[in-house]
Amino acid sequence: MRATKIIYFLPLVTLLLVFSSCQKEVSFDDPIVPGGNGNGGGSGGNNTNNIVGDYDYVGMTAHTLSTVNVSQAGQNMKTVTVSDYNTKNNIGTVKITSNQMISTGVGYSIDTTMNNKTYLDGLLIDDSDFPFQVTSPASSSTSTYVRNSADSVTTTGALGFPDPSGNTPTGSVGAKLSWHGDTLY
Repeated sequence: MRATKIIYFLPLVTLLLVFSSCQKEVSFDDPIVPGGNGNGGGSGGNNTNNIVGDYDYVGMTAHTLSTVNVSQAGQNMKTVTVSDYNTKNNIGTVKITSNQMISTGVGYSIDTTMNNKTYLDGLLIDDSDFPFQVTSPASSSTSTYVRNSADSVTTTGALGFPDPSGNTPTGSVGAKLSWHGDTLY
């Protein structure tokens, strides 16, 4: 039963700690024209002034941490669950306009192990590893975003990417942007 509760919280935690990346599609556009280069405005640094363009979804890296505290009958139980992963079998595209992120057919799979530590009144009573294997089905959505600064945005719908359950969250999510070559993080 404990593993069921942990898995229930993982999509929420994953959404809070997920970093996604997309790679700009290579084109034959003039590299001098803003928005028309293969780097999407990035040339290896953190120049994120121009993110408008069409991208291939190339993956997500996540470090998740979930802490659940329960107090009952004078006893305190705490579980801490941690996982680290890079998604596999990444598919889909993302189009970024001046105010929207439009994902089409974005999907991935996760195959890792999560560690769960359970404490009762501060004493470690269980330290277990569990397989974490999920396939997020291809999903499409549109999310609006607002530029906060050259390197950050706030979106509605978690950048338009589904969580491992296949659902796209509806709350606001902040994200930092950076370029590494032709890949937007």
